[in-house]
This record gives sequence, C-alpha cells and structure tokens, in this order.
Amino acid sequence: MYRFGAMEKKQIILSDKELWIDFISGKKDAFKTIYEKYFPELFKYGCYFSDDEDLVKDCIQDLFVNLYNYRLKLKLTDKIRPYLIASFKRNIFNKLRSESEEKKRQLRIDSLSFDYSFPEDTAENDDNKIALLQNAMNELTARQREAIYLKYVTGLSYEELSAVMNLSYQGSRNLICHAMEKLRKVISNKALFLLSIICKVPLLKKN
Repeated sequence: MYRFGAMEKKQIILSDKELWIDFISGKKDAFKTIYEKYFPELFKYGCYFSDDEDLVKDCIQDLFVNLYNYRLKLKLTDKIRPYLIASFKRNIFNKLRSESEEKKRQLRIDSLSFDYSFPEDTAENDDNKIALLQNAMNELTARQREAIYLKYVTGLSYEELSAVMNLSYQGSRNLICHAMEKLRKVISNKALFLLSIICKVPLLKKN
C-alpha cells in the first residue's frame, strides 16, 4: 500500500481507491502490493472451506490472474478487502462444485464446516474457557460462524459483510445479532470475556 518516489525512499501511504487506480492503470508495483497484502488473509479464509491447501492457493492465483487480465474492465472501488474476499469466495465455491458429482451433492453453503481456531499462545489456564467457546461456536450455523469471523477477526463493516455474504445491510446485522445472542446463552461470562479479547467481539452490544 505504498508508493516509492524515484529519487527518494520516502513512503507515501495510498488509500485503497488510489492503490486500485494504480493497479487498473497497469502499475505492477500496485498489483504486487495488493497480492502480497491480501494473499495470507485469503489463504486463511479459504482453508475454512477446504482442507486442500493446493486448491485454495490455486483459487487465489486464479483470482489474481483474472484481476490482472481484466483490470481495464474492473470498476473503481475504495474497499479492496471485501471486493477480493467476495470474488475469492465465488472462485472457491465454483472450484469445489466442479470437483466431483459426490462433492456437488454434499456441498451446501449453509452446511459447510467453518472451524474456529484460537491463538497457540493462549494461556494454559484458559483451556477450559476455550473448550467452552469451541463447543459454543459449534452450536452456531456455519454461516453464523463465518459472519463472526469476517466481522470481528477480518474487520469487515456491515456494508462489506453484506457484499461478501450476499445479504442486505439489515440481514448482515441480524445474522451477527442472532449469532451473538446464541453465544451469550450457551457460554459463561468468563468464556465470553476471553472471546472478546481474542476476537474483539463486543460484550454488551448486540450488533
């Protein structure tokens, strides 16, 4: 997300809109910046939908190849992250659907396993709380778990969440609200506090 001057090493921070304009204008350093910045995030997100890491990487590569090849036809955006996530999600679902007839029959967006992981350096005395959280997250639908991940871990706004999950603005708020209400009902306050620290999930607000 930086532009380097030819005569100096001074870094100029670009907005998403400026970086995207540079990219669709054909500036390779802008394309490289976008790729390097978002590849790890897309890879982590993709691994929630498939444990085939090579497939996930292939989908990311396909996404960026298509972006570059069709960059002149792309619309302007001032929010790169949700645009990439939404496009990547379509890629990986199309790829999974084409894998085999058996997988086609098994694949439903709302029933996909969307695991929730916690930092490896979490204190040992939090193990019981983590177990409570894991069990509680399993009580949510895959779609609710995905929404919490995108909202509180990835940091998408409700508008961005709506675009990625193909919901209305109010629909995205309702999805988060219902998920948080369910979590509050099935886990203790101590476990919910741990979740608030790890994922920056608000304890009191419903949405």
